[in-house]
Amino acid sequence: MTNSSTINEFIKKTKEALAISEQDSRLGVRGFEFDNSTSEKDCVLVIGLNPAGDNDDTNNEKTNRTYLYSLKKSIKSKYVYNKYYKPIYELMNDIFDNDAKWHWCNKSWDILSKELEHSEDKNFLDEIHEEYLNHQNSKVTIYIGDMFYYHQTSSKKLPLIKSKSYPEYCKEMLELHIESLIEADKNIKFVYINNSQVSQWLCDSYIKTFTVFGDRDIPVFFGGMVSGGRMDLFSKKRLGHEIKNYLNKLESKIEK
Repeated sequence: MTNSSTINEFIKKTKEALAISEQDSRLGVRGFEFDNSTSEKDCVLVIGLNPAGDNDDTNNEKTNRTYLYSLKKSIKSKYVYNKYYKPIYELMNDIFDNDAKWHWCNKSWDILSKELEHSEDKNFLDEIHEEYLNHQNSKVTIYIGDMFYYHQTSSKKLPLIKSKSYPEYCKEMLELHIESLIEADKNIKFVYINNSQVSQWLCDSYIKTFTVFGDRDIPVFFGGMVSGGRMDLFSKKRLGHEIKNYLNKLESKIEK
């Protein structure tokens, strides 16, 4: 997982960008989470607007629990949210031919199982272990980030600052996520912006679906939420095809 100094950078930046107090109960605690596995390098970064929820979800962040994001079987858990995360997982596995996994699959099972045994999800230990084993050798890890680490389900209620330049802020926050992964020796295959507002800010006054970002030329694809019925099936297929086609062309150039 990220160390506390790295986490604080994401929380600090969020505080600078929103009209909130230091003690706001919805302000996140963890920030951007990723593993420090030295063997699992290839990854994708998916960036949303902000995590849903309220101060209860902030309190959940304070516990020593790993977010599982989605599972094959839908379970009632504070750390699994199939409705939002499963479509992301499915898209990435379409792109990488069923070779993508969540970053918790890079964790030691001994550590993860002890964590689960002392949690409300202990009854699902066998199902989680089966999924862990099925994905352990997958090559591409999925990491989830946000532009604001602040729990609010309604984006309209996000306490934005009217005078703030959010296109510039989003570029800085994206750079912070990318640099954190690169410093952890990760190879970022691409970034997907999973929110139309964030895509709009990053594109500024331009209309585009793709760019290469920063000095490292990281491929970034712009779009909207792939979950919650926001994106129709055709658009998802088109998006997956566009990304896969780009990666294949890039691989062909490298081989030459």
